[in-house]
Amino acid sequence: MRRSLLAGGVLALFALTIQPATAATTVSGTGPHNPLLKQVLAEGDDELTDSPSLSALCQGYLGKPSPYGPIAPNVDMISGDTVVPPGSSQTGCDTAQNETPIAVNPSDPDNLVAGANDYRVYNTRESRNDASGYAYASFDGGHSWSDVRLPHLTYQTGATGALSYMDSAGDPSVAFGPHNTVYYANLVFSRAVLPATEQSASGIVLSVSHDGGRTWDDPRIVHLDGVTAAGTYTPTSIFNDKEWVTADPRTGAVYITWTEFTYDANGNYVDSPVFSVTSHDFGGHWSGPNQISPSMTGFTGGITSFGSGTNPQVANDGTLYVAYETSVCATAACTGPNDHDAVVLATSRDGGRTFTNREVATDYDFPINDDIENNALTGENFRINSFPQLAYDPVTNHLWVTWADDRLGSYTNGVSTRTHGATLVSGAVAGGPWSQPLVISGAADEVFPAVAAFGGRVAVTFYSRSWDPDGIGLDYAYAVGWGEGVGRAPIRRITTQTENPQVQFVTVGAETGNVLQGAFIGDYTAVVMGADFRIHPAWTDFRGDPGASTPNQDADTQSIPALR
Repeated sequence: MRRSLLAGGVLALFALTIQPATAATTVSGTGPHNPLLKQVLAEGDDELTDSPSLSALCQGYLGKPSPYGPIAPNVDMISGDTVVPPGSSQTGCDTAQNETPIAVNPSDPDNLVAGANDYRVYNTRESRNDASGYAYASFDGGHSWSDVRLPHLTYQTGATGALSYMDSAGDPSVAFGPHNTVYYANLVFSRAVLPATEQSASGIVLSVSHDGGRTWDDPRIVHLDGVTAAGTYTPTSIFNDKEWVTADPRTGAVYITWTEFTYDANGNYVDSPVFSVTSHDFGGHWSGPNQISPSMTGFTGGITSFGSGTNPQVANDGTLYVAYETSVCATAACTGPNDHDAVVLATSRDGGRTFTNREVATDYDFPINDDIENNALTGENFRINSFPQLAYDPVTNHLWVTWADDRLGSYTNGVSTRTHGATLVSGAVAGGPWSQPLVISGAADEVFPAVAAFGGRVAVTFYSRSWDPDGIGLDYAYAVGWGEGVGRAPIRRITTQTENPQVQFVTVGAETGNVLQGAFIGDYTAVVMGADFRIHPAWTDFRGDPGASTPNQDADTQSIPALR
């Protein structure tokens, strides 16, 4: 989810993007650059338009046999799913789940907790289902899962006070601390219709489990804008977005990072600095926000505060590392010939109070599809991004970062003719220099990668069109190797069949006026590796539960040996 402004019942979203001028040809970033346009785009959000006048593809499967066979050894984490009620483009379909974080208990590799945007709860204020936080817990190494709804996050889940104004919970993130404590962070926001110059109420909340994910406390408010303690709107110039949580497994310190999209009095984008807060009492109390990205006040060139997509990790010595995507520019206007987007790593050695930032690698953003009004793959309708994910190996003291970009795409006169999303991975001894990015690329597009590392083994997972290079079908895949050997490892398929992602979430093309199926599949996937050297990827799957439900978005996983 990104900054949102509700207008006419459909969310318009804004993003800072880069449009490639020429094909990128080198991994090192010394080849043709991606000049920054810094344009504001009207996008659809995860609900997009849910008009009953449109028909989602999932409705076409109702009453018919599933086109897919059994998903085993893949595992569907969703139990107790509901059916979308009448009055929606998805009427009769099983509700969707997407954006799939996952965490493993450092003291018990059989204990896993995952999450998702879970749409099985009806919001009477909106007259439709909306995203509510659900936790999925496993105590047998990911073979079976229980589903627990997080209490009192939003209006439809019984929230009171300030949170009663919030209609949706999104951008789920989970992390284990010591003593079987699990932290589940969510973005919460309102869908109330506001003037174009004002921002929706939004905030960051944290739910805590003390028993490995079986039960959950009421949410703790971490940060809010645009709402009073009583639950009424108050004007704001900020929309909070893309939070992520991590915990120090030794001290128990908890860190949450996120982006604050900031706007002027006319509703124009100003900047999007990234922030961090810290708790030393299991999320009960929080420090004030500390800015991670450099300030634009007196900016003289370098890393900007036009960032998003933070991903934090804590090292053995307590150092907090935060990876994110931002722009690197000569001036605040970001119009220079060498201005570019980059993966940046921020480092804090004082518990998240102050940070230093350095560029890891150039990030070649995907092209904008004007009909979708967002970055997209050729022939696909869902939005994508180039946000990084960060992993820390406590055994080797190594950091690993992965992201997907379009440096291998084809361009003619600066216009994209075909995307070729490539998964990149770079490693470093914590605090040391980063390796040149390693390309993990199959025959076609890859997107939404995730990374896990333990004991020198590194696993990278991602969506791939390698099994349907000329079509729209997706598979979820992985590569695993020792250290930088992951860059030379073969790509292995996880999903048992190629899937059609255009199953749920429908919108109308901004230029063509055509119905666009599958306009949202979530903004990320995830993977973890336990001390048993098994990886557990988590992704949005499109097959549903063949034989029990029609195709729909579900959260899937599988337990896989890290080396075989």
